[in-house]
Amino acid sequence: MDILILSVFAIVVVLSFIEDYMSVWQKMIILFTVGIALICLSTFKPMTTADASNYEIFFYNNDDTFIEVSTEPTYIYMSRLYLSFGLGITAIFFTYALLSIPLKLVLLWKMTTPYVFTAMIVYVGVYFPLHDVVQIRCGVAVAFVLLALIPLAERQYLKAYALLVVATLFHYSSLAFLPIFLVGNMKINKYWKYLLAAAIPVYMLLYLAGFSAFSLIPKSLIEGKLDIYKDMSDAGYWDKYIPYKQIPFLAEFGLLCFFLYFYDTIEKHCKYAHILIKVIALEIGYLFMFAEVEVLGNRLHELFGMFNVLAYTQLLYIIKPRYAVRIGLAAFSLIYYLAQMYNEVYFH
Repeated sequence: MDILILSVFAIVVVLSFIEDYMSVWQKMIILFTVGIALICLSTFKPMTTADASNYEIFFYNNDDTFIEVSTEPTYIYMSRLYLSFGLGITAIFFTYALLSIPLKLVLLWKMTTPYVFTAMIVYVGVYFPLHDVVQIRCGVAVAFVLLALIPLAERQYLKAYALLVVATLFHYSSLAFLPIFLVGNMKINKYWKYLLAAAIPVYMLLYLAGFSAFSLIPKSLIEGKLDIYKDMSDAGYWDKYIPYKQIPFLAEFGLLCFFLYFYDTIEKHCKYAHILIKVIALEIGYLFMFAEVEVLGNRLHELFGMFNVLAYTQLLYIIKPRYAVRIGLAAFSLIYYLAQMYNEVYFH
C-alpha cells in the first residue's frame, strides 16, 4: 500500500513541474484520473490499516450502546442501511472516499488554480493517507469544512454554518473550527498581525506553565472516548509529548511567519488569505492547548491539514524560482510520509 501511495505521489510531483505548460483540459483529465486512483486506494486498503479494524467493529456492532453514543450518526445509520442490503465494510470505505476525495479535488482546483498539482504534493504525501485512508470520517468532515470556506469568505454565513453542521454529523471534532467561523472573516489589519505574531509565544508560555484546555471542556462532553484518551495518557501509554519539538509545529511556525511578513502579497492572489492565516495560528494553538492528551491535541491539529495544503501553495507567489518551492514541498512531504511508514503509523 505504501508503494502505491508513493507511486501516485511521485506522479503528482512530476506533474507539478510541468503544470505551467499544460492546458486546462489536460489538467482536468489527469486530475480526474488521479482522483479515481485515490478513491480505489482509499476503498480497497488492507484491513491492517490503522483504524480499519475499529471501523469494522463499529460497522458490525452499530447497535452497541457505547458505539452508538460515541460515533457520529452518519456512520451509524449508514452502517445499518448497508447491512440491511447485505453489504460489507468496503461499501462504507467506498462511500466515504466518494464523498471526500472528489470534493477535495474540486475545491483544490477552484482554490489553487493554476497550481493544483503543486497543492496535490502536500495533499497526497501528508493528508490523503491521514484523512482519506485512515481517519475516513474526519476526511469527509474536513471536505465539508473546506467547502464552507467559500461562503464564509463571501459573507454567506448561513450557508457556511449549515456546512459546518453537516461536517459535524460526519465527525464531532469539526466543532474545533468554530472559532474560525466566528472571527475568520475579519480582515487582517495591523492589530490582527500583532495578535497573530504574539500567539505562538503565548501558547508556549501557557504550555510551560502547565495550562491545559482539556480541563475547560464540560464533563458531559468528554465522557467516553475522550476519557479513555485521558486515562491512557495519564498511564503513560504515549511518550512525553513536547509540541515545539514536532516537525509539524516547526513547518507551520515557518509558514505563519511567511504569511505575516508577506501577507499583502499573498492577499492579492488568494482571497482566503485572511482566513488561512488564522487557521494556521489556531491549529498550532490546539497542538499546545491539548498537549496533555497527545492524541487529542494531534487529532485537533491534524483536522486543519487541508487548509495547510492551500497555504503552502501560496509560497509560489513569494519564493522564486517556483521549482524551489515544489522541490521543498516534495522533500517535506516525502520525509513526513517515510517517517510515518518507518513507524508503521498508517499500515502495519
